[in-house]
Amino acid sequence: MPSVFFETFGCQMNVSDSNDISLALFSKGYTEVLCPQEADLIIINTCSVREHAEQRAIAHIKQHASFKRQNKKNQKIWVIGCMAQRLGEMLKKQIPEIDRVVGARNLPEFLLEISQIETTSSLDNISYSSKNKISTFVPIMRGCNNHCAYCVVPLVRGPEESLPLSLIKDKVKSLVDNGVKEVTLLGQNVNSYKDNKTDFCDLLEELSKINELQRIRFTTSHPKDCSKKLINAVKNLPKVCKHIHLPVQSGSTRILSLMNRGYTQKQYLELIDLIKTEIPSADITTDAIVGFPTETIEDFIQTKTLFSQVRFTSAFMFAYSKRENTPAAKLNDDIPPKEKISRLKELITLQTQITKEHYDSMVGKNAFVLFTEKQKSKQQMWMGQDYGCKKVLIACNDIKAGMIFKVRIIKSTGMTLIAERI
Repeated sequence: MPSVFFETFGCQMNVSDSNDISLALFSKGYTEVLCPQEADLIIINTCSVREHAEQRAIAHIKQHASFKRQNKKNQKIWVIGCMAQRLGEMLKKQIPEIDRVVGARNLPEFLLEISQIETTSSLDNISYSSKNKISTFVPIMRGCNNHCAYCVVPLVRGPEESLPLSLIKDKVKSLVDNGVKEVTLLGQNVNSYKDNKTDFCDLLEELSKINELQRIRFTTSHPKDCSKKLINAVKNLPKVCKHIHLPVQSGSTRILSLMNRGYTQKQYLELIDLIKTEIPSADITTDAIVGFPTETIEDFIQTKTLFSQVRFTSAFMFAYSKRENTPAAKLNDDIPPKEKISRLKELITLQTQITKEHYDSMVGKNAFVLFTEKQKSKQQMWMGQDYGCKKVLIACNDIKAGMIFKVRIIKSTGMTLIAERI
Protein backbone atom coordinates (compact mmCIF):
# COMPACT_ATOMS: atom_id res chain seq x y z
CA MET A 1 0.00 0.00 0.00
CA PRO A 2 1.63 3.31 -1.05
CA SER A 3 2.26 5.97 1.59
CA VAL A 4 2.24 9.78 1.50
CA PHE A 5 3.70 12.51 3.70
CA PHE A 6 2.23 16.02 3.61
CA GLU A 7 4.01 19.24 4.53
CA THR A 8 1.88 22.38 4.27
CA PHE A 9 3.09 25.97 4.52
CA GLY A 10 1.04 29.15 4.52
CA CYS A 11 -2.61 30.01 4.81
CA GLN A 12 -5.83 28.16 5.62
CA MET A 13 -6.54 27.82 1.90
CA ASN A 14 -3.36 25.75 1.59
CA VAL A 15 -4.46 23.60 4.53
CA SER A 16 -7.79 23.03 2.81
CA ASP A 17 -6.07 22.18 -0.49
CA SER A 18 -3.87 19.62 1.29
CA ASN A 19 -6.93 18.10 2.95
CA ASP A 20 -8.64 17.72 -0.42
CA ILE A 21 -5.61 16.12 -2.02
CA SER A 22 -5.17 13.76 0.91
CA LEU A 23 -8.78 12.58 0.58
CA ALA A 24 -8.29 11.93 -3.14
CA LEU A 25 -5.10 9.93 -2.51
CA PHE A 26 -6.61 8.00 0.40
CA SER A 27 -9.46 6.94 -1.88
CA LYS A 28 -6.82 5.49 -4.23
CA GLY A 29 -5.28 3.40 -1.47
CA TYR A 30 -2.62 5.71 -0.04
CA THR A 31 -1.97 5.84 3.70
CA GLU A 32 -0.51 8.84 5.48
CA VAL A 33 2.78 8.58 7.39
CA LEU A 34 4.21 11.11 9.81
CA CYS A 35 7.84 10.56 8.86
CA PRO A 36 8.95 11.77 5.39
CA GLN A 37 11.68 9.12 5.20
CA GLU A 38 9.01 6.41 5.31
CA ALA A 39 6.88 7.89 2.51
CA ASP A 40 6.65 6.73 -1.08
CA LEU A 41 5.33 10.18 -1.99
CA ILE A 42 6.12 13.54 -0.38
CA ILE A 43 3.83 16.50 -1.13
CA ILE A 44 4.99 19.97 -0.13
CA ASN A 45 2.26 22.62 -0.36
CA THR A 46 4.01 25.98 -0.59
CA CYS A 47 3.34 29.63 0.18
CA SER A 48 4.69 32.63 -1.71
CA VAL A 49 3.26 35.54 0.23
CA ARG A 50 6.64 36.40 1.80
CA GLU A 51 10.25 35.64 0.95
CA HIS A 52 10.77 33.91 4.30
CA ALA A 53 7.93 31.48 3.55
CA GLU A 54 9.56 30.52 0.25
CA GLN A 55 12.99 30.13 1.83
CA ARG A 56 11.58 27.80 4.51
CA ALA A 57 9.80 25.68 1.91
CA ILE A 58 12.88 25.43 -0.31
CA ALA A 59 15.04 24.46 2.67
CA HIS A 60 12.63 21.63 3.54
CA ILE A 61 12.41 20.49 -0.08
CA LYS A 62 16.20 20.32 -0.26
CA GLN A 63 16.27 18.17 2.88
CA HIS A 64 13.77 15.74 1.35
CA ALA A 65 15.71 15.77 -1.94
CA SER A 66 18.96 14.98 -0.16
CA PHE A 67 17.43 11.96 1.58
CA LYS A 68 15.89 10.76 -1.68
CA ARG A 69 19.18 11.12 -3.53
CA GLN A 70 21.15 9.19 -0.92
CA ASN A 71 18.67 6.63 0.40
CA LYS A 72 15.43 6.25 -1.52
CA LYS A 73 15.72 7.03 -5.21
CA ASN A 74 12.25 5.66 -5.97
CA GLN A 75 10.61 8.16 -3.64
CA LYS A 76 8.49 10.81 -5.40
CA ILE A 77 8.47 14.51 -4.47
CA TRP A 78 5.64 16.78 -5.59
CA VAL A 79 5.76 20.52 -4.95
CA ILE A 80 2.41 22.30 -5.20
CA GLY A 81 0.81 25.62 -4.32
CA CYS A 82 1.68 29.29 -4.66
CA MET A 83 5.47 29.09 -4.76
CA ALA A 84 5.14 26.28 -7.30
CA GLN A 85 2.98 28.60 -9.40
CA ARG A 86 5.44 31.49 -9.14
CA LEU A 87 8.64 29.55 -9.83
CA GLY A 88 7.26 26.73 -11.98
CA GLU A 89 9.75 24.42 -13.66
CA MET A 90 12.62 26.55 -12.33
CA LEU A 91 12.18 24.54 -9.13
CA LYS A 92 13.03 21.34 -10.97
CA LYS A 93 16.17 22.92 -12.40
CA GLN A 94 17.17 24.07 -8.92
CA ILE A 95 16.26 20.78 -7.23
CA PRO A 96 16.31 17.93 -9.82
CA GLU A 97 14.88 15.40 -7.33
CA ILE A 98 11.48 17.09 -7.62
CA ASP A 99 9.22 14.89 -9.76
CA ARG A 100 6.28 17.20 -10.28
CA VAL A 101 5.44 20.90 -9.87
CA VAL A 102 1.79 21.94 -9.69
CA GLY A 103 0.94 25.63 -9.36
CA ALA A 104 -1.95 26.97 -7.29
CA ARG A 105 -3.97 27.85 -10.39
CA ASN A 106 -3.80 24.23 -11.53
CA LEU A 107 -4.76 22.61 -8.22
CA PRO A 108 -8.47 22.12 -9.10
CA GLU A 109 -7.58 20.29 -12.31
CA PHE A 110 -4.82 18.39 -10.49
CA LEU A 111 -7.29 17.27 -7.84
CA LEU A 112 -9.71 16.08 -10.48
CA GLU A 113 -6.88 14.21 -12.19
CA ILE A 114 -5.80 12.26 -9.13
CA SER A 115 -9.42 11.68 -8.12
CA GLN A 116 -10.25 10.41 -11.63
CA ILE A 117 -13.40 12.53 -11.66
CA GLU A 118 -14.98 13.39 -15.00
CA THR A 119 -16.34 16.94 -15.11
CA THR A 120 -16.49 19.97 -17.33
CA SER A 121 -15.82 22.37 -14.45
CA SER A 122 -12.51 22.96 -12.75
CA LEU A 123 -14.16 23.67 -9.42
CA ASP A 124 -17.55 22.00 -9.18
CA ASN A 125 -16.44 18.57 -8.00
CA ILE A 126 -13.86 19.51 -5.40
CA SER A 127 -14.48 17.46 -2.26
CA TYR A 128 -13.92 19.26 1.02
CA SER A 129 -12.50 17.19 3.83
CA SER A 130 -10.65 17.55 7.07
CA LYS A 131 -8.79 15.29 9.41
CA ASN A 132 -10.50 17.22 12.19
CA LYS A 133 -14.09 16.06 11.87
CA ILE A 134 -15.47 18.75 14.19
CA SER A 135 -14.24 21.95 12.56
CA THR A 136 -13.04 22.30 9.00
CA PHE A 137 -12.30 24.79 6.22
CA VAL A 138 -14.58 25.20 3.22
CA PRO A 139 -13.32 27.37 0.34
CA ILE A 140 -16.18 29.33 -1.26
CA MET A 141 -14.05 31.07 -3.87
CA ARG A 142 -10.54 31.19 -5.26
CA GLY A 143 -8.34 33.94 -6.59
CA CYS A 144 -8.46 37.69 -6.01
CA ASN A 145 -9.27 40.83 -8.00
CA ASN A 146 -7.93 43.42 -5.56
CA HIS A 147 -4.29 43.65 -6.69
CA CYS A 148 -2.85 45.08 -3.49
CA ALA A 149 0.58 46.43 -4.37
CA TYR A 150 2.54 43.98 -2.20
CA CYS A 151 0.56 40.81 -2.88
CA VAL A 152 1.28 37.90 -5.24
CA VAL A 153 -2.08 36.16 -4.74
CA PRO A 154 -3.70 37.49 -7.96
CA LEU A 155 -0.60 36.33 -9.84
CA VAL A 156 -0.40 32.83 -8.37
CA ARG A 157 -4.09 32.06 -7.78
CA GLY A 158 -5.66 34.06 -10.59
CA PRO A 159 -8.86 36.14 -10.69
CA GLU A 160 -11.82 35.59 -8.39
CA GLU A 161 -14.05 32.62 -9.08
CA SER A 162 -16.96 31.88 -6.75
CA LEU A 163 -18.29 28.38 -6.22
CA PRO A 164 -22.02 27.84 -6.85
CA LEU A 165 -24.27 28.20 -3.81
CA SER A 166 -25.79 24.76 -4.40
CA LEU A 167 -22.37 23.09 -4.38
CA ILE A 168 -21.30 24.80 -1.14
CA LYS A 169 -24.57 23.83 0.57
CA ASP A 170 -24.21 20.21 -0.56
CA LYS A 171 -20.62 20.07 0.68
CA VAL A 172 -21.48 21.56 4.08
CA LYS A 173 -24.45 19.20 4.46
CA SER A 174 -22.16 16.28 3.65
CA LEU A 175 -19.62 17.43 6.21
CA VAL A 176 -22.31 17.86 8.86
CA ASP A 177 -23.61 14.37 8.11
CA ASN A 178 -20.10 13.13 8.90
CA GLY A 179 -19.88 14.88 12.26
CA VAL A 180 -18.64 18.40 11.46
CA LYS A 181 -20.07 21.02 13.82
CA GLU A 182 -18.26 24.14 12.58
CA VAL A 183 -17.11 25.38 9.18
CA THR A 184 -14.82 28.26 8.32
CA LEU A 185 -15.61 29.73 4.91
CA LEU A 186 -12.46 30.70 3.01
CA GLY A 187 -11.76 33.28 0.36
CA GLN A 188 -9.10 35.89 -0.30
CA ASN A 189 -11.99 38.33 0.05
CA VAL A 190 -15.17 36.59 1.14
CA ASN A 191 -17.07 39.87 0.82
CA SER A 192 -16.76 39.50 -2.95
CA TYR A 193 -18.59 36.17 -3.09
CA LYS A 194 -21.28 36.20 -5.78
CA ASP A 195 -23.32 33.43 -7.34
CA ASN A 196 -25.88 35.10 -9.60
CA LYS A 197 -28.04 37.10 -7.14
CA THR A 198 -26.60 35.40 -4.04
CA ASP A 199 -24.01 37.46 -2.20
CA PHE A 200 -21.92 36.50 0.82
CA CYS A 201 -24.53 37.57 3.36
CA ASP A 202 -27.14 35.48 1.56
CA LEU A 203 -24.72 32.53 1.66
CA LEU A 204 -24.33 32.91 5.44
CA GLU A 205 -28.10 32.92 5.82
CA GLU A 206 -28.53 29.82 3.66
CA LEU A 207 -25.86 27.85 5.52
CA SER A 208 -27.40 28.87 8.84
CA LYS A 209 -30.47 26.84 7.89
CA ILE A 210 -28.53 23.56 7.83
CA ASN A 211 -29.57 21.42 10.79
CA GLU A 212 -26.81 20.21 13.14
CA LEU A 213 -24.34 22.83 11.85
CA GLN A 214 -23.54 24.69 15.05
CA ARG A 215 -21.13 27.45 14.06
CA ILE A 216 -20.02 29.36 10.98
CA ARG A 217 -16.79 31.35 10.70
CA PHE A 218 -15.24 33.12 7.74
CA THR A 219 -12.03 34.75 6.62
CA THR A 220 -10.94 37.12 5.18
CA SER A 221 -13.01 40.30 4.89
CA HIS A 222 -11.64 43.26 2.96
CA PRO A 223 -12.32 46.62 4.64
CA LYS A 224 -13.31 48.34 1.41
CA ASP A 225 -16.07 45.74 0.86
CA CYS A 226 -17.14 45.09 4.46
CA SER A 227 -20.72 46.33 4.35
CA LYS A 228 -23.33 47.17 6.95
CA LYS A 229 -25.31 44.23 5.55
CA LEU A 230 -22.46 41.87 6.48
CA ILE A 231 -22.12 43.36 9.96
CA ASN A 232 -25.87 42.91 10.48
CA ALA A 233 -25.62 39.31 9.27
CA VAL A 234 -22.91 38.58 11.83
CA LYS A 235 -24.99 40.33 14.46
CA ASN A 236 -28.32 38.64 13.71
CA LEU A 237 -27.45 35.11 12.58
CA PRO A 238 -26.98 33.03 15.76
CA LYS A 239 -24.75 30.43 14.14
CA VAL A 240 -22.28 33.01 12.78
CA CYS A 241 -19.45 33.54 15.28
CA LYS A 242 -18.84 37.06 16.51
CA HIS A 243 -15.38 37.37 15.04
CA ILE A 244 -14.40 39.59 12.12
CA HIS A 245 -10.90 39.41 10.70
CA LEU A 246 -10.34 42.79 9.02
CA PRO A 247 -6.78 43.34 7.74
CA VAL A 248 -5.77 46.99 8.09
CA GLN A 249 -2.15 46.54 6.84
CA SER A 250 -1.19 50.11 7.82
CA GLY A 251 -2.50 52.96 9.93
CA SER A 252 -1.21 55.57 7.48
CA THR A 253 -3.53 56.75 4.72
CA ARG A 254 -0.51 57.59 2.56
CA ILE A 255 0.86 54.06 2.86
CA LEU A 256 -2.62 52.55 2.34
CA SER A 257 -2.82 54.46 -0.94
CA LEU A 258 0.58 53.14 -2.04
CA MET A 259 -0.60 49.66 -1.09
CA ASN A 260 -3.72 50.12 -3.26
CA ARG A 261 -5.96 49.09 -0.37
CA GLY A 262 -8.94 51.23 -1.40
CA TYR A 263 -9.73 52.89 1.94
CA THR A 264 -8.31 55.54 4.25
CA GLN A 265 -7.42 55.39 7.92
CA LYS A 266 -10.58 57.38 8.68
CA GLN A 267 -12.80 54.99 6.72
CA TYR A 268 -11.26 51.98 8.45
CA LEU A 269 -11.83 53.48 11.91
CA GLU A 270 -15.43 54.35 11.00
CA LEU A 271 -15.96 50.71 10.03
CA ILE A 272 -14.48 49.56 13.35
CA ASP A 273 -16.79 51.92 15.23
CA LEU A 274 -19.78 50.48 13.36
CA ILE A 275 -18.77 46.91 14.22
CA LYS A 276 -18.27 47.78 17.89
CA THR A 277 -21.60 49.61 18.02
CA GLU A 278 -23.58 46.80 16.41
CA ILE A 279 -21.67 43.85 17.94
CA PRO A 280 -20.01 45.04 21.18
CA SER A 281 -18.83 41.52 22.05
CA ALA A 282 -17.14 40.91 18.69
CA ASP A 283 -13.50 39.90 18.49
CA ILE A 284 -11.81 41.99 15.81
CA THR A 285 -8.49 40.74 14.46
CA THR A 286 -6.21 42.08 11.75
CA ASP A 287 -3.07 41.84 9.61
CA ALA A 288 -0.40 44.53 9.39
CA ILE A 289 2.77 45.14 7.40
CA VAL A 290 5.55 47.37 8.69
CA GLY A 291 8.45 48.75 6.69
CA PHE A 292 6.56 49.13 3.43
CA PRO A 293 8.61 51.19 0.94
CA THR A 294 8.87 54.88 1.98
CA GLU A 295 7.20 54.23 5.37
CA THR A 296 8.37 57.01 7.66
CA ILE A 297 8.53 56.99 11.44
CA GLU A 298 5.36 59.09 11.41
CA ASP A 299 3.62 56.51 9.20
CA PHE A 300 4.66 53.78 11.61
CA ILE A 301 3.49 55.78 14.63
CA GLN A 302 0.08 56.10 12.95
CA THR A 303 -0.08 52.31 12.73
CA LYS A 304 0.78 51.98 16.42
CA THR A 305 -1.79 54.63 17.30
CA LEU A 306 -4.46 52.79 15.31
CA PHE A 307 -3.62 49.54 17.12
CA SER A 308 -3.93 51.31 20.47
CA GLN A 309 -7.23 52.85 19.45
CA VAL A 310 -8.87 49.75 17.96
CA ARG A 311 -7.45 47.26 20.49
CA PHE A 312 -7.56 44.18 18.27
CA THR A 313 -8.03 40.87 20.05
CA SER A 314 -5.03 39.58 18.11
CA ALA A 315 -3.08 40.38 14.98
CA PHE A 316 -0.75 38.86 12.39
CA MET A 317 2.15 41.27 11.92
CA PHE A 318 4.93 41.10 9.36
CA ALA A 319 7.89 43.05 8.02
CA TYR A 320 7.50 43.98 4.34
CA SER A 321 9.03 41.49 1.95
CA LYS A 322 9.56 42.39 -1.69
CA ARG A 323 7.71 40.08 -4.09
CA GLU A 324 8.70 39.94 -7.75
CA ASN A 325 6.19 41.12 -10.35
CA THR A 326 4.10 43.06 -7.85
CA PRO A 327 3.60 46.84 -8.17
CA ALA A 328 5.43 47.40 -4.87
CA ALA A 329 8.51 45.70 -6.30
CA LYS A 330 8.99 48.78 -8.49
CA LEU A 331 9.17 51.05 -5.43
CA ASN A 332 12.43 51.83 -3.69
CA ASP A 333 12.62 49.39 -0.78
CA ASP A 334 14.33 52.03 1.32
CA ILE A 335 13.72 50.75 4.86
CA PRO A 336 16.81 48.91 6.16
CA PRO A 337 16.11 45.32 7.30
CA LYS A 338 17.19 46.10 10.88
CA GLU A 339 14.73 49.00 11.00
CA LYS A 340 11.92 46.80 9.67
CA ILE A 341 12.59 44.22 12.38
CA SER A 342 12.82 46.92 15.03
CA ARG A 343 9.42 48.34 14.03
CA LEU A 344 7.92 44.87 13.84
CA LYS A 345 9.12 43.99 17.36
CA GLU A 346 7.71 47.26 18.66
CA LEU A 347 4.30 46.60 17.14
CA ILE A 348 4.28 42.98 18.34
CA THR A 349 5.10 44.13 21.89
CA LEU A 350 2.20 46.58 21.80
CA GLN A 351 -0.29 44.05 20.43
CA THR A 352 0.88 41.30 22.79
CA GLN A 353 0.02 43.52 25.75
CA ILE A 354 -3.40 44.37 24.28
CA THR A 355 -4.12 40.69 23.61
CA LYS A 356 -3.12 39.82 27.19
CA GLU A 357 -5.50 42.46 28.52
CA HIS A 358 -8.33 41.06 26.38
CA TYR A 359 -7.72 37.56 27.71
CA ASP A 360 -7.22 38.71 31.32
CA SER A 361 -10.56 40.54 31.16
CA MET A 362 -12.31 37.21 30.57
CA VAL A 363 -11.32 35.75 33.97
CA GLY A 364 -14.42 35.20 36.07
CA LYS A 365 -16.74 35.39 33.06
CA ASN A 366 -18.71 32.64 31.36
CA ALA A 367 -18.34 31.52 27.76
CA PHE A 368 -19.88 28.97 25.42
CA VAL A 369 -17.07 26.88 23.98
CA LEU A 370 -16.95 24.35 21.16
CA PHE A 371 -14.40 21.69 22.07
CA THR A 372 -12.65 19.98 19.18
CA GLU A 373 -9.77 17.82 20.39
CA LYS A 374 -7.33 17.02 23.19
CA GLN A 375 -3.87 18.47 23.53
CA LYS A 376 -1.02 16.22 22.51
CA SER A 377 0.97 17.37 25.56
CA LYS A 378 1.12 15.56 28.90
CA GLN A 379 -1.77 17.58 30.31
CA GLN A 380 -4.10 16.42 27.51
CA MET A 381 -6.53 19.21 28.25
CA TRP A 382 -9.46 19.65 25.89
CA MET A 383 -9.02 22.49 23.39
CA GLY A 384 -11.81 24.70 22.15
CA GLN A 385 -12.83 28.15 21.04
CA ASP A 386 -15.37 30.61 22.37
CA TYR A 387 -18.00 32.38 20.30
CA GLY A 388 -15.34 34.82 19.17
CA CYS A 389 -11.75 33.81 18.41
CA LYS A 390 -10.31 33.12 21.85
CA LYS A 391 -8.70 29.75 22.59
CA VAL A 392 -9.91 27.85 25.67
CA LEU A 393 -8.49 24.86 27.55
CA ILE A 394 -10.28 22.72 30.13
CA ALA A 395 -9.31 19.67 32.20
CA CYS A 396 -12.39 17.48 32.09
CA ASN A 397 -12.79 13.76 31.43
CA ASP A 398 -16.43 13.63 30.36
CA ILE A 399 -16.08 15.66 27.16
CA LYS A 400 -16.49 14.41 23.64
CA ALA A 401 -15.26 16.23 20.54
CA GLY A 402 -18.00 18.45 19.19
CA MET A 403 -19.61 19.30 22.49
CA ILE A 404 -20.60 22.91 23.18
CA PHE A 405 -21.26 23.98 26.75
CA LYS A 406 -20.91 26.87 29.15
CA VAL A 407 -17.66 27.23 31.07
CA ARG A 408 -16.30 29.70 33.59
CA ILE A 409 -12.91 31.23 32.83
CA ILE A 410 -10.64 30.79 35.86
CA LYS A 411 -7.25 31.81 34.45
CA SER A 412 -5.56 33.49 31.51
CA THR A 413 -2.08 32.77 30.19
CA GLY A 414 -2.25 35.89 28.04
CA MET A 415 -2.87 33.89 24.87
CA THR A 416 -5.12 31.09 26.15
CA LEU A 417 -8.01 30.87 28.59
CA ILE A 418 -8.19 28.14 31.22
CA ALA A 419 -11.74 27.16 32.15
CA GLU A 420 -13.80 24.99 34.44
CA ARG A 421 -17.10 23.38 33.59
CA ILE A 422 -20.21 24.92 35.11
